[in-house]
Amino acid sequence: MGPHDSLVKYFRAQRGRRFRLGEHDCLTFTNGAWRLMHGHGYADPINGLYGSLSASQTADLIRRHTGAANMIEALDGLLTRCDGHPPRGALVVTDQIRRSIVPFALGIAFGTRAVFLGAKDVVYLPMERVMGAWIECRR
Repeated sequence: MGPHDSLVKYFRAQRGRRFRLGEHDCLTFTNGAWRLMHGHGYADPINGLYGSLSASQTADLIRRHTGAANMIEALDGLLTRCDGHPPRGALVVTDQIRRSIVPFALGIAFGTRAVFLGAKDVVYLPMERVMGAWIECRR
């Protein structure tokens, strides 16, 4: 099974699951997909730790673990931002879908669409609705 097939299987396994902050949210979803593709998550140190935190407490958590002022700055420090059309498997962000404690949702690029979590299921958006994308860890 190749990386494409593994992602398809992963996305299918997420179908029909309700959004639960800290348990099944955009960070846990994308971190799991990243782990599948790269053997480690991009956000393992904070994955799930924010479930009962307010937006300001979450910002403090991000700052403590990454030194960044916000999630976008943290992603820029952890990963490589990509220009143009993101490759399959890139981490992407949008403000076009339900968000919880940050002003955008995290998803995974998948060809001409990106996959995000909605309130009750996965949501596919056209890549035109993506505001930024990141690839490969800077380890």
